Amino acid sequence: MLHYKAFSSELTDADALARLQTTINAWLDEAHPMVHTMTQSPCGAGALVSFLYEDDEEQRERVATAEAEASFEPSRSISDELMITLLPQMELPY
Repeated sequence: MLHYKAFSSELTDADALARLQTTINAWLDEAHPMVHTMTQSPCGAGALVSFLYEDDEEQRERVATAEAEASFEPSRSISDELMITLLPQMELPY
């Protein structure tokens, strides 16, 4: 399931952008989200950065399911071996 998270900052001083960046990086390091979309837009005298993401747990479950499906190999029996039939040679009419 997709989730939405937004970060906003008033850019009233020179350090505001750095604090916003630090806050976003801390969230990314802590949550490890799978980000689908990130947007930046002005918000009054500041900036709004928003994310559309999946939780790391949901991502792990989906990856584990995909890996399980990819690694599944049905058992083969001797009767399932590939049969090769050789056809007689023939000349083409050109």
